[in-house]
Amino acid sequence: MNLIKHPLTELEQRFVNVAADRGFELTHLLVKVCELGHPTSCVTFYLDRERTLRQLIRVRIHPETPFGTLEAIEATQGLSISPDLFHHSNLRRFPKRLNGGKEKIPFARSVICADITAFDRLLQALTAG
Repeated sequence: MNLIKHPLTELEQRFVNVAADRGFELTHLLVKVCELGHPTSCVTFYLDRERTLRQLIRVRIHPETPFGTLEAIEATQGLSISPDLFHHSNLRRFPKRLNGGKEKIPFARSVICADITAFDRLLQALTAG
């Protein structure tokens, strides 16, 4: 992982530190996303780096996240799941599907976190199941 080529901003480093406190490790770093994985629960999520530049916290979670976990996320103050699926080629650990093009592309659910505390609650919900 090349932290020199794609250095984390101070805000992104705070998110990575919160995730590390919950057992997540930074597994892949690109210009547009940070991939974080939890080795024991096998949960992976992506932090949208483009949004954090504007002080927005948008996290991409697996599109097949269990319904009970999605309900828990929606019921948590400060978290909301976008109704639309998000497609992006850098979501390498997520399944692919056609999205209007000729090639299949990875897709995810998008969760918006109101603040860093809500982000921490999201990580708790993801690893609870």
